[in-house]
Amino acid sequence: MRVFWAILGLNIPVILLYAPFLNNPLVFDDANFFYSENFNLYLYSLFSFDLRWLPFASFVWTRQLLGDGIIWLRLGNLLLHLITVTTLFFFLRRLFEIVIPVSDDDKTLSPFWLAFFGALLFALHPVAVYATGYLIQRTTLMATLFTLLTWRLFLEGLIREQRRWLTASALAYFLAVLSKEHAIMAPALTLALLFLVSSQPLSRIKFIGSTLVLYTLIGTFVVIQRQSEHILGQIYEPYSAALLASLSKEFDPRLAYPLSILTQSFTFFKYLWVWLVPSPALMSIDNCQTFALRLWSLPEILGLVGFIIYAIVAVRLLLQRGLTGLLGFALLCPLLLFFTELATVRLQEIFVLYRSYLWMVGLFAGLPFVCQRLTAKQAVIILSGIALLMMPLTWVRLTTFSHPLLLWDDAARRIDNDNTCPMMIRILNNRGSELIALDRYSESIDDFNRIIKAANSQQKTPVVYAATYYNRGVAYLKTQQFQLALDDFNRIKEPPAQKAWRGYYYHKAQALEGLHDLTQVRELYEKSCLNGMTKSCDRLKELEETVK
Repeated sequence: MRVFWAILGLNIPVILLYAPFLNNPLVFDDANFFYSENFNLYLYSLFSFDLRWLPFASFVWTRQLLGDGIIWLRLGNLLLHLITVTTLFFFLRRLFEIVIPVSDDDKTLSPFWLAFFGALLFALHPVAVYATGYLIQRTTLMATLFTLLTWRLFLEGLIREQRRWLTASALAYFLAVLSKEHAIMAPALTLALLFLVSSQPLSRIKFIGSTLVLYTLIGTFVVIQRQSEHILGQIYEPYSAALLASLSKEFDPRLAYPLSILTQSFTFFKYLWVWLVPSPALMSIDNCQTFALRLWSLPEILGLVGFIIYAIVAVRLLLQRGLTGLLGFALLCPLLLFFTELATVRLQEIFVLYRSYLWMVGLFAGLPFVCQRLTAKQAVIILSGIALLMMPLTWVRLTTFSHPLLLWDDAARRIDNDNTCPMMIRILNNRGSELIALDRYSESIDDFNRIIKAANSQQKTPVVYAATYYNRGVAYLKTQQFQLALDDFNRIKEPPAQKAWRGYYYHKAQALEGLHDLTQVRELYEKSCLNGMTKSCDRLKELEETVK
């Protein structure tokens, strides 16, 4: 019965927080995915070995079973978060019961309630909003859930000395990487569990050998899949090659990969800090983080040194076992799972909060070490207070997802320097577009002017110019500044052949009509109509009727 009330205690506060936001609109990549042709590819696929197939297919299944309402998709994400939290509770409870010595006169908090509060703090953490409230990150939610099951089943197999649990652990690992390949390092933590709970871990290697082979085969499958996409150790993000070339005259593009490792080593501690001290100043959908330009760049080089020291300390703590070993395991979880960030070149999305949902889930295993000198009453008061303090922070994060403008305005307010924020262009372009949608044209034009000013000083790629000039041209058009609108459209020499750009010809034709220059109007409407712009087809018919 105690377990039942504990599960209710974990789930009810989360439901109360998230329920008012279940009708939040689609934002950013959510809209790109749900309105894309790729969405329907999962409709007739019962199973696939494609990475991320499982979470993406679950969206399609939800729509087929329950309809098109966004609320059903959000309920799915919320349910996954709750299941993940509950799974974390059972994992921590079992781990603490094995590792923590308990005596009759022990006045500290019991393993059961330590596990409860560890799961509760994870459940209510404001950073969790970026995985739960951002629909497309169902990939991260499912990867985290199956990672926890990988550890829980492995732990049970070790304790019971039954291989069927270990085999089930390998299956859970397969589902984890099938949900999101970022879970590839999960088996490394099973070895950490081995050293934590076994007095003679090396003697158990033979027992778990076949499971390690399964882990290896599954991990190799993932690496081969991703390597075919030319991601490992390489630049892969859109426009990154051009952005790298414009970083600095002193920057050597050949050092992009080691410099990315240097940068990510530093950001690791930013992720760790925001989970330990959830500061709103470091939280938004897109975050500014500079890319190291030299191998001796500060403070990034200090981050790399700290990263190495952190790893050594965590391993040494783990090998001491007991409460100290639990702290070592807790520190190793984010470190080892974070290694995927060192596998590629990250330039645009250098610091992205939703990924840390997976990395930090094991951090809460360190709670018994932190609370070891507190009485049970003291620990309950302090941990309950922290949980209560987290709730308004999480509410504010959820509020930013209630409208796309709030989301991007939240990110834009955290830009300290337009010239040193790689994500500035995307953030302001998105906020400016949302301002246009709300007829706040002068504010949107200010955002686009900021982008162009920064892009001119940094010699950004023409594609960046094109997106911004197009958006600013639309804003000018809406305010009937037809010549300024046409000037911006004319600066776009060759618009990309994407459906997102089908409005280019339509808006340019409108600007020409506003200037009473009808020489190219018909041709532009025809191009727009052929690209699927219904309004252009209608306007073309009106022009034909006028001629008749």
